Amino acid sequence: MAARRFVNNPLDESHQYEKWATNALISIFFLIFLGLGLEWAGVDNFLSETMNQYFIDQIRGESTGDSGYNAVNTATYAVVLGLFVVSLSAWLRRLGIDPSDTSLIALLPFITWAVCGEVAEDAEMFGAGLAPYFVSPGIHFQAAFWVVSAGAIGISLDRAERGALRPNKDLEVLATGIILLQFLIYTSSISGNLGNQLSLWPMLLAVLVAISFTWMSGALSGVFSNVQRMVYLTGLGGTLIFFGALVSYAISDYYMVLGKVPPLTDRTWPLVVVIGAPLIVSYLMHSRGIEAAKELSEQGLVAGILPPGMTDEEYRETSFPEKDIIEPLRSRAIMAQPLVFLAVAGQVMDGIATWIGIDGFPGLGEKHVLSQRVIDAGLWTNERLGIEHGLLDEGVWLFALVKVALAGAIFYVFYTLNFERRELHLRLLIGLAMLVVGMAPGLRDVGRLTLGV
Repeated sequence: MAARRFVNNPLDESHQYEKWATNALISIFFLIFLGLGLEWAGVDNFLSETMNQYFIDQIRGESTGDSGYNAVNTATYAVVLGLFVVSLSAWLRRLGIDPSDTSLIALLPFITWAVCGEVAEDAEMFGAGLAPYFVSPGIHFQAAFWVVSAGAIGISLDRAERGALRPNKDLEVLATGIILLQFLIYTSSISGNLGNQLSLWPMLLAVLVAISFTWMSGALSGVFSNVQRMVYLTGLGGTLIFFGALVSYAISDYYMVLGKVPPLTDRTWPLVVVIGAPLIVSYLMHSRGIEAAKELSEQGLVAGILPPGMTDEEYRETSFPEKDIIEPLRSRAIMAQPLVFLAVAGQVMDGIATWIGIDGFPGLGEKHVLSQRVIDAGLWTNERLGIEHGLLDEGVWLFALVKVALAGAIFYVFYTLNFERRELHLRLLIGLAMLVVGMAPGLRDVGRLTLGV
């Protein structure tokens, strides 16, 4: 996410579909504010009633208990996510944000930030005023707020440093400030809700670790730009704060009194399996492709990313020396790209976590409508084939297989597609979206299983 100077190039101009996506988002937000405004004014209307029935009631139910999704909000969230991916890609391109996989690595802590925050909400740790903002879609807008804030600070630092004669510690100071702000907001909510039932020293220790790491992170400047480093430190700091909150919950009398403490083996084996299997997938893919990726990199080439000024049509219809180098190495080089192997591993993680959670822990179920329909199809298959095995009887095995197939489809898509220069931010955001709908739910599931919430 390094800021670079904008170049007026026809290939950097917006696609027509990017303009449509932006206009569609503006229309959606207009309808949202209109519905909220009419309800606040006490005017009975179809729009406000629909929003309450399919969206707001579900958010309130989830923030005070364990409400599920419905077909309307599931489809709406999917469409809005797609629109954001397309629209933001144009916005980031105009800002000159680095679209490389390094930016994805910088954003990874915000995946764990959201996961730990959602698990803390599942444990009913936040006060009533903050809890709804840790439920979808609020959690995504809240994460976006911190990302944009940190990114804006990073861009300002880039501009300020252009005329500086020597490096300074402004980034560390500002990152510390934004981490402490998160600590104050979230700790006050948790403390106000649970009071003396919870020891807050793990959260205090966590923020001290986050600040210490921030001040020792100078070596990251060789890998990250100011924007990337600021975003990375902000997300990592928030993740550590929420992790400290979960540790506080796990060791508290409040947790013990509720009788929610699972046996030690029940708390550890899901962690090993759910996190271990995707790690193995990532390692194998990276190991398989790293040499091919290095060979291309030495010649200034990246598999799936076209040279500046070239369109996908030109690449496919013409023959040139670089193409003869890329194509034999393409399938292996794609495997080594963090955006690809993390997206693949995330889908595997979600499939395994859901399978273990529902089949291995009675009483847990699936919240998402489409996922539940896949599980129902698994149950139907069990009835037809007479499958009664303990690891298969809930039908979740089919969901796990669908997730593995989706992981394969993600690899195939990135293997076959060629991204033009102006589409690199779209590539980045597609990969991030795959992590949001794959890795994040999987990590949340294993977090809930570990704490028994």
